[in-house]
Amino acid sequence: MDAVYLHGPGDLRIDDVEPRAVSAGTVAVDVEYTGICGTDLHEYEVGPVPIRAEGTDHSIPETEWDEYLPKPMGHEVAGTVSEVGNDVDDLQAGDRVTLNMVAACHDCRYCATGKYHLCERGDGGVVSSRGFADRIVVPSSMAVPVPDDVSLRHAALAEPLGVSLRGVRRAGVGPTDRVAVFGAGPIGLGVIAGAAAAGARAIYVSEPRAARREAATALGADVVLDPTDVDAVEYIQRETDRVEAAFECAGTATTLTDALRSTAYGETVVVLSVFEEEVPIHPNDIMQAERELVGSFGFQGGPLASQSEFTAALELIADERIDPEPMITETVPLDSVGSAFEELRDPSSEQIKVLVEP
Repeated sequence: MDAVYLHGPGDLRIDDVEPRAVSAGTVAVDVEYTGICGTDLHEYEVGPVPIRAEGTDHSIPETEWDEYLPKPMGHEVAGTVSEVGNDVDDLQAGDRVTLNMVAACHDCRYCATGKYHLCERGDGGVVSSRGFADRIVVPSSMAVPVPDDVSLRHAALAEPLGVSLRGVRRAGVGPTDRVAVFGAGPIGLGVIAGAAAAGARAIYVSEPRAARREAATALGADVVLDPTDVDAVEYIQRETDRVEAAFECAGTATTLTDALRSTAYGETVVVLSVFEEEVPIHPNDIMQAERELVGSFGFQGGPLASQSEFTAALELIADERIDPEPMITETVPLDSVGSAFEELRDPSSEQIKVLVEP
């Protein structure tokens, strides 16, 4: 069958591969939709990216790429179960599912305390799932049933929405809070939708691209600013005397500093971006204001997957408290995946979330 593999920066190929067999504890899923993730784009630009690798400066040396390349691509998957392995009794052929790809070793210190999304199994590893393909085989624990009133098109966004909802949860956003979101790509838009669902009092957004500003408004933003025309920090400080929570969703030094300086003293800034390189910040923006700068990574999985932000995303879609449709700008066939990656990389593009339909 055809499947998309990364062979190096800018080198994305549709390879002819053998379908994987179903074994005990696994299921095969006929893929209906797979979203192109920001992490996919990041790897397309710079090569395989580790999930965590502090000892190697958050990168994989090119001399070690042979261990990871070529690597399968695509992990925002929704489809229909076509085959189940032995020992699988909670799923059957015909079930509609989306995939929570959090894998857990069950042995490390993080798994021992229920932090399965921080499992040490991911240290230095890469996301290697074959989602840009007709069919994918995964452990049955990763297949999450899709509610009857949620389309598979929208279920494919449970993964990025789960990431966003964890960020909102990390900030503890509630009805008395005003929030600022810097960057309205898929994760930032999910934060806007999640903050609105949490009852945030007001949501301010800074985003330079017009289509993303329009989507931000559709998903619940109260004020949307173009930072090329308006000083977002100055505006937010003037209108709110600083917000109670800010979210960095663009991955630049400017947006990180802007998020800090838009946040009230003693409040929280959440970083959800994957940064391509180190960026400078002034520690006094944290220390002298007693701000909390926290990271937010992925969403819960493993044995706690049913309690995760991923599952909550599906429920919020089913309850019509989140409508993912404004995030989806195009659906393309598998043979157009390369051109879709190139368009998403273009800083002038108005694309947001592109779904691949194998």
